[in-house]
Amino acid sequence: MEHLLAAARKNELKLKRFGELERLLMTTRVFSQLVMIMLVDFRRYFDLDEVNLVLLDSSGDWLNTLGAPQAAELTALGMNLVDGEHTLYQRYADDFRPYLGAFNAELHADCFTKMGLASVALIPLARQGNLCGGLHLASRDPDRFQTGDGTYFLERLAAFLLMCLENSQYFDKLERFGLTDALTQVNNRRYFDARLKEAVSHALRHQQPLAAMMFDLDNFKQVNDQHGHQGGDSVLQQSAILIQDCLRASDSFARYGGEEFIALLPGTGAATAMEIAERIRLCIAGHVFAVSNSVSLNLTVSIGVAQLQLDNVDESVAAQGLVRDADAALYRAKQQGRNCVIAA
Repeated sequence: MEHLLAAARKNELKLKRFGELERLLMTTRVFSQLVMIMLVDFRRYFDLDEVNLVLLDSSGDWLNTLGAPQAAELTALGMNLVDGEHTLYQRYADDFRPYLGAFNAELHADCFTKMGLASVALIPLARQGNLCGGLHLASRDPDRFQTGDGTYFLERLAAFLLMCLENSQYFDKLERFGLTDALTQVNNRRYFDARLKEAVSHALRHQQPLAAMMFDLDNFKQVNDQHGHQGGDSVLQQSAILIQDCLRASDSFARYGGEEFIALLPGTGAATAMEIAERIRLCIAGHVFAVSNSVSLNLTVSIGVAQLQLDNVDESVAAQGLVRDADAALYRAKQQGRNCVIAA
């Protein structure tokens, strides 16, 4: 009876901890935070010596959700994004059941990095018969995970974890779609307006230069008239790639509307901004745009460049003025014959 009561108390405590973790996971929609809970909080909640998370990512969706810098940080904590050919498939039985038992260096070395581990729990993350990853827990206590132990809680946890991870990816895609131009796959006007506010605020607070560029493809209407909207769409897509490739990782780039694009260059003075704009102009002018398999053409771009007025204390007025100045400079470039860069 004492043994049964002890087991019941142990299961009650375990259920309480699982419940706390499930509530924590349920209130978290950000993928990186979910991974942190698994890698950090799991270890603390269950007094584990190592926790690792493996996710199959042959499509690159998980990496896109995180971004390379954050993925590198989480990898250092124990996350591993792998392709579909990973040995993870060989780790679990066909029915994707958890493995509990003694640590075997030959079998489990690729799951863990710490020394002195004695017992492990390898929990597959699977949905509808498809393996999606694995959560690997390890302890230096040889009695912590034993063959024959019940796996109900672990299987329930695995299903809940996978649901939370997939939901976070879904919400991330919704957010990205809301801030991304569907045709060119660069940022859209909504994103730019939010980024403009942040960039101007930072520049004024730290008295650092901020440049803006507005781009307009010359005679773009003729492309649509002669080659149809599909041809025009192809030109816009190629132009977005060309311009973005000339910008730096710290710059913000968006489709502003129609054939117009806009960019913010933080920490950039007037001379440097003009050099970058001229480089973009030459890149567009020298590119052969493939409109279809048999048709190609050459295009030019007009660019207006403006600098943020750092003596303006009103952030909203300063932001509007920066865009207005860039737009006015672009209009002058059009008036002066197109295919040129004009500074406000």
